[in-house]
Amino acid sequence: MLLSKKEISILIEIVYSIVFALIFLPYFYENQEKNLILMDGLVEKIIQIIICTVIYFAIAYSVLEVAFKKKETRDERDDMINSKSYKLGYLLYEFSLFIFIGYVCSKFQNKELLNLTGNIELYSSFQLTDAGIIFIVLVLLAFISVIKSIYQFYLYRTV
Repeated sequence: MLLSKKEISILIEIVYSIVFALIFLPYFYENQEKNLILMDGLVEKIIQIIICTVIYFAIAYSVLEVAFKKKETRDERDDMINSKSYKLGYLLYEFSLFIFIGYVCSKFQNKELLNLTGNIELYSSFQLTDAGIIFIVLVLLAFISVIKSIYQFYLYRTV
């Protein structure tokens, strides 16, 4: 099974999204009950994410360019595949944003209902912190990125 340069490039994106989810998301999961100010090492983690991303893509695309020296031409097929995959990614992003807003609204509504019933223990356990919001958004973005890239890879292999 020979892969083209574009297909390998898509696989590089898929691998990065999965590795990002496995390496960096546990940090945000562990700290989702805290505020951003109280998160230990947040700035260091963001710097680490940026440095790892730059190094990963620099090495991966350098090796890809060395392995595939000739430049591939872009045609209408590439434009169609990119349009379809980015459309799917955009639709998934909009849908997840809609679900996320509904989740936040229901969380606040449930918290107020628990406050009205006088159950202080459950009321205090219903928290939605900014770190929790960032964790949910990062999970959604990683998931959408993987799905979009897999769909794009599928289209390159079949169309």
